[in-house]
Amino acid sequence: MKILHVGNTAGVATALRDNERESGHISNIVINRTNPFNYPVDYSLPMSGKNIHSLKNLFKYLKLCYKVDRVHYHKPPVQSCADMALLKLLGKEIVIHYHGTDIRGKGQPWKHKILTNKVFVSTPDLLQWAPGATWLPNCTLWHGLSKINRNDGRIIIGHAPTNRLYKGTKYFLEAMDQLKKKYPNVECLLIENKPHKEAMQLIQTCDIVVDSVGFYDKRQVGWYGVLTNEAQQMEIPCCTWIKPELEHFLQQPCGIMSVTIENITQKLEELIVDKNLRIELGKQGLKYVKKVHDNK
Repeated sequence: MKILHVGNTAGVATALRDNERESGHISNIVINRTNPFNYPVDYSLPMSGKNIHSLKNLFKYLKLCYKVDRVHYHKPPVQSCADMALLKLLGKEIVIHYHGTDIRGKGQPWKHKILTNKVFVSTPDLLQWAPGATWLPNCTLWHGLSKINRNDGRIIIGHAPTNRLYKGTKYFLEAMDQLKKKYPNVECLLIENKPHKEAMQLIQTCDIVVDSVGFYDKRQVGWYGVLTNEAQQMEIPCCTWIKPELEHFLQQPCGIMSVTIENITQKLEELIVDKNLRIELGKQGLKYVKKVHDNK
């Protein structure tokens, strides 16, 4: 089968593409806007603005779509779904894959409902906004990196927010200020605006990773992100907020410690003082990510 992924949210399309290729399919990725994380793609065709360059890229994009059997959207279709409607008329299989703010709090656009053959969501909370969709746990890129064991007495706690508000960064930093006063060997590593490869190299140096802190805002996902899975591959314990109503989606043990504004200081302190707990959660996380998030 010939497959074209449109968009590459969190590198999920790259993980899917790589496995599809291993399975004998012809699979590629096209993006229409740059990504600061520099995930691997096959075609970059910017289409911002009404100019001749954007128009040329639009025709190149449609030509790519025309040559495939399945178009797998990870971003909203261009030209207000006109491309999706055209491809549907041409008999192409249309898959749309929601990753969060595209439908969270808004619901699935009616055009998508009538034009798609299959709908995926990347986190289980999105099922309420896309009835009938299938939750497909994010396929993670297997970076092959391991935690760097420094043996220097320091305990580094990392945080790499894509959005400080939604990730509760303010509350993470407040907790770290308290913990650093009590434990001089504790260090805070805030990772922002870095290419993916560089960010992963920094995560390697961490002993604990905080993905998100729950502060009960309706805009929060209440689930873990790709960062958690990347840390789990390195056997690094990860803290993130899991909404109580979503806990049943977790396959236990998962190695994830749920943290909120009320308990983050306490939970991080438990991990700081108990090395064996960090090791155990790290082992659980590695088994979990292999079982649930392997792209195969």
